[in-house]
This record gives sequence, C-alpha cells and structure tokens, in this order.
Amino acid sequence: MKENILLVGHSGDMYGASRSLIKLVRILNEEYKVYVLLPETGSLNAELSMILPADRILLNESLYIFTRNSFKIRYIGSTFARFIGNLITIRKIIRKYDIKIIHTNSGVVPAPALAAKISGRKHIWHIREWFGDFKKFWPIYSAYMTRFSDRVVCVSKTMATQFQDHKKVMTIYNGFEIPKIKTEISIPEELVQNLNQADLVLGCTSRIRLIRKGQEYLIEAIGIMTQKTGKNIQAVLIGDYVPGYEWQKETISALIKKYHLEDRIHFLGHLANPLPFYKLFDVFVLPSGEPEPFGGVIMEAMSLALPVIGSNAGGTTEQIANAQNGYLFENKNAEDLADKIGLFLNDPSSIKLFGKCSKERVEKYFSLNLHKENILILYKNIILNEK
Repeated sequence: MKENILLVGHSGDMYGASRSLIKLVRILNEEYKVYVLLPETGSLNAELSMILPADRILLNESLYIFTRNSFKIRYIGSTFARFIGNLITIRKIIRKYDIKIIHTNSGVVPAPALAAKISGRKHIWHIREWFGDFKKFWPIYSAYMTRFSDRVVCVSKTMATQFQDHKKVMTIYNGFEIPKIKTEISIPEELVQNLNQADLVLGCTSRIRLIRKGQEYLIEAIGIMTQKTGKNIQAVLIGDYVPGYEWQKETISALIKKYHLEDRIHFLGHLANPLPFYKLFDVFVLPSGEPEPFGGVIMEAMSLALPVIGSNAGGTTEQIANAQNGYLFENKNAEDLADKIGLFLNDPSSIKLFGKCSKERVEKYFSLNLHKENILILYKNIILNEK
C-alpha cells in the first residue's frame, strides 16, 4: 500500500518554485499517494488537476507565508495568530489523510514543519530561497528549520552554505529534461524586422523587479555596449512586474530613454509557455542583482542549447561553467555585464559552441532522471529510518 505524503506550496502561480513542485508531484506520485496544499487557486492548481484527483488538491487561503512585513512589530500579533491557526489546520489534514511525510516546498512557509513534529510525522524542507537579507532573523529561523525537519534539501550548494554544514542539510539540484518544442509562435512583424536587423539578440525570462531580478543592469549594459561599438543589440524580456512593484516601470522606461533603446528593448509580458520564444535568442541573460538559488530559466535556456550569462552569485555559479557554456559577470556591475556581452558580439562563432556545451551540461549534471533518482532515494531513506 502506498504511503500518503503532503506537499505544501507557497503560491498558486507557475513560476520557478511552482514548476519544481509539479516535477516533485510527477516523480512522487509514481510510488506514493500525493496530496498538495496550496494557499490559493491559480495556474498551478490547473496544472495539478491534470496529474492528481481534485480531492487531493487542498486549499487553505489562511496558509501563512513569510513576507518582509512579517518582521514588523505591528504584524507580530497577526503572524502568531495565523501560525497557530495553520498548526491546527495542518494537523487536522495529517490525521484525516493519514499523512506520513510532509514536504514543504519553500522556505517561507513556517507552520508545516512544527505541525509534522507535533504529529509525530517526518518532515522535509525544500529551500529555494536566499535569506541573506534577514541576517538578524536567520540564525533563529535556520535553527527552527533544522530542528523540526528530518532533512533540509537545498537546490544548490550555495543555498546549502546558509546552514553552515548542518548534518541534516543536503543538496539536490533541480532536474530538467531537454524539451521538444512543437508550438508555433506568432511574432509581430515589427518585432521580426527589429530582430532581423540585430547583430546580437539577448533574451531574459524573469519577473521584473529592480535589483532583485536586475533587468536594469541588462538594459544599462546594452546601452554601454551600444555606445562603445555602435552595434545593434536587441533584447527580448519575458515576464511581468512583480506584484506591488509596477511603479518600477517608470525607472526602466527612463533608463531605456537615457540610452535611446526604445526600438531595441522588447517586453512580451507573462507568457504561459515561453519556451518557443527562446528560439529568438542568441544568448540568454539572467542579470539578477541578488543571488539566485538555482535559476530554472537558466536551465531551460541551457537545455535549448543557448549560451548563458549570469551574475557571479548564488546557484548561478554552479550552472554556468565560465568561458565554457557562458560567462559570469560581477554582481550588480553593468559595465562588466557589458564586457561579457561584448565577448559574444565580437566572436559570434562562440555562440553555437557554448550552446552545445550548455546542453551537454544539462544532460550530465542536471538531468531529470538524476533528480528523480535523488528524490526517491531521499524518501526511501526517510521511510526506512521511520521503521
């Protein structure tokens, strides 16, 4: 008889962590009876409904998610109240569905770990975030994570360093398969004409947020390199502004105007299936100013044989083999990013060579089969330890 497990998500969207959750569900559903708890309905719910029966997708709109406001004094009371409410709710779910293992898919959902401990069940915490901004709070929270988890799984070695070599912490890279793209895309004629005239086309897929995702560094780098060389560098940006940060559009627009890039920077917004658009790119760039735990979009680009450029911080440093399948630029340094773009601009023949290396790295180090094998071994070890 299959053991029952509960995966806890922190969002209803279909960005990185949610796509990873889908992979976990597909992997685990082969050998276990999987339930998923979410804080909201959305595109993730729709994807899950194609894998799981409706009665195994649970919704709790009061599921507490840590935000920056959580650490402000005026919110402490409501934070504590919601946390206690979550403990009660999740314990009821554990009993009702006879859950053996609870797997929290994000570091910002605090209650499931304690609920599992109180209920005498196993808990896995999957860490996909960098907590470097919370230096005062982090020693307490990281101790809580390791105390109330049987295993803390980090998506990169860089993320694991946050826990200072704790014995419960391990690294399992997210797995990716080489996609087969069948969808034909319709591209506006004006965009086609612009890209056809380009000396180099850069692509970036990410929610837009200054510093955090760093689109301003990319735009400035293109401006710098355009002024230096006079070359026609185009960029296609896929993704919406992070909710609550739409005001940053004015800053982005001012930067584009400063460098006269109005006909060089193209925003496509959020796309349900962005992969077919990657064929427009010569080089993929993820210019994040803050460390990326393990950028899924970099892996998507690599799996499609694209060379990649990313900052020298976070899990990106484990994905990009510098000067082999791409380049690492100095974090938050638009000048250095411009120099790295210039390397491809000056040596177009390297694009295909680096792209081939990208695909080979995915197959060797980051394959979906390897990810599946590591996840299933983790679960078997936890269940064996329980018995």
